[in-house]
Parts: sequence; structure tokens; C-alpha cells
Amino acid sequence: MSASDGLPDPAVPAPSPRRTALARLRSALRPRGSRGQVLAGVLCAALGFALVVQLQVTQESGLDGLREADLVRTADELGDQRQRLAAELSDLEETRRGLESEGDLREEALRSAEQRQEALELLAGTVPAVGPGVRVTVTDPSGGVGRVRLLSVINELRDAGAEVISVGGVRLVASSAVVDTADGVQVDGEPVTSPFTVLAIGDPARLSATIDIPGGVLDLLENQGASVTVEPREEIRVTAVVDAPSAGLLEAEPGGEPDAGADDG
Repeated sequence: MSASDGLPDPAVPAPSPRRTALARLRSALRPRGSRGQVLAGVLCAALGFALVVQLQVTQESGLDGLREADLVRTADELGDQRQRLAAELSDLEETRRGLESEGDLREEALRSAEQRQEALELLAGTVPAVGPGVRVTVTDPSGGVGRVRLLSVINELRDAGAEVISVGGVRLVASSAVVDTADGVQVDGEPVTSPFTVLAIGDPARLSATIDIPGGVLDLLENQGASVTVEPREEIRVTAVVDAPSAGLLEAEPGGEPDAGADDG
């Protein structure tokens, strides 16, 4: 019997039951693209594209889609926010100006205090001093120059505006004492001998002119056999210092009465 008669061809072996089952399983597991699935995929792709376009449009112009009322409200909110930020900025600027002004005042007060301290230290003689001035040398071979003549030189320099003076390496301050002794002149207990060297810091031209004035202290010294040289210099160094006064000498004791026998001078 032939295959055309509808009967199986005895020459072709029949498939085994195991192979038939595997073929059915592969057919069941193979993905099948139905029309519904294809339509759903197209819709998802279109929706994704629309979302991307909408995002770009929103980013480029976030207000285009708002209604007029929403736009007005948004504008009002932005205006209020701008006013608040402007007020905060103004407050910050005012605070900054106040801090800068306070800082300037503090710096000025600090500079003033430092200058005042330096001036007091120079007057007290507790720090070295450097500045323009004169060097006065009094040579007295005959020994006729004593306390009076030496004080005349000192006072003339002070009257001419000398800020710092030293005599024979001794720093002069308000409480300094110049005295005559059997061995000669002493300044604050230190002996000074000829040639007397007086250093003065101040205006060199004015100090020189005061010492060299006709009929002044220079003539008096020369009349007593002394010779005087006055050297104006751009820099005079006074390295001699005195010990800082104790607090007890600077401040009166609370409730204390001044000494009746104290000298006002």
C-alpha cells in the first residue's frame, strides 16, 4: 500500500513517543507575537517618546502650560520672594557695614593705645629710643662745669623740644637728679666726668640752633674754659633705660592723704 492511499509508509519509521513530547514542549515555550502584543509594544514606545518630549518642553518652558490664574499666583509668589531676599540682603549689607565700622574703630583705638603706650614708655625711659637729634660734647679740662651748667644744657634741649635725653650714658627722666659731689657731678647716682656727652632726640636743626644761640649756654660754658661741639645727626641711639616704676609710685593708696611736706616741683 502506498502513501497516497492514506496509510503509513512502512519505509519511514514512526516517531517515538519521547521525541513527540519534546517537540510539543518546544512549541509551547516558543514566544508567539500576537497582534495584541505588537500593538501594546507600539503604544509603550509612543508613550515613552511622548514623555521624553514633554519633559524637554517642560524644562525649556515650565510656565507655558500654566493657566493665567496660575501664572498670576506664581508671579506674586516670585515677587514676594524677591522682596524677602532683597530685605535679607539689605540687612546683611547693614550688618557687614556695622562690623567693618566696628573693626575700623577697634583698629583705630588699638593704634591710639599703642602710640600712647610708646610715648609713655619713652617718657618713663623704660625702652631704648632711636631718632634724629644732636650729640653735644662738653670738654671741661679745668673742672669748672658743674651741676648748674650741665642742667643749663639739659634744660635748653628740653625747651627746644628734645623728647629723649641721656647724659654720660644715663637716661634722664622726670625724676632724674643731677647733683654736685666731692668727686664731681652725678646723674641719678652715677658719676659723669669730662668730656660730658649729651644725646638728645628731636629736631636736629632746632636743637642745634638753641644750643648755639648767642649769649646762651654755649657761650657760658666757653667763658668757663670748656669747649662745646654740637653735631646734628639723622640718627641718635639712646640705649640707656631705667627700671619701670612700681605700681605704688604711680597710684596713690585708696583713702591716702598726700604728704604735706611733698615738693610740688
